[in-house]
Parts: sequence; C-alpha cells; structure tokens
Amino acid sequence: MTYYVYENWTAEHKAVIHRATCGNCNEGRGCHKNVLGERNGRWLGPFHTLDEADRAAAATQRPVRRHRCV
Repeated sequence: MTYYVYENWTAEHKAVIHRATCGNCNEGRGCHKNVLGERNGRWLGPFHTLDEADRAAAATQRPVRRHRCV
C-alpha cells in the first residue's frame, strides 16, 4: 500500500494521510486541477508504509489526521 500526506496551509492548518488510490489523493495529484500550485498546501510522498506517512505528517508540526480511506 502507498500513502501520501496532504499538508494544508489554509484550511485548519492540518496534515491528512491518504491512501494513494483515494479519489481525493489520486497518487499525490489531488482531485482538482492544480490551478493554484502550492498556494493552499502540498502533497508529500509517496510513502510505502503507514508508519512512514505518520512520521512525515508529524514532521509538518501540524495536527495530523487520517482520511477515512486509511
């Protein structure tokens, strides 16, 4: 299983762990056309274990949560 972390800088200032296959993640490309670049946040990864994704999310120093896909 592969995971990504979305580090959000604007909405709730959080880091959310997703499975790569999640429709919101889309292998780290997100679900929207990236017209704003990294204005609101960025995708980190891929991570090959959930532990790696957890560590990367914690390193952002933001509140961490797991998306319902995890």
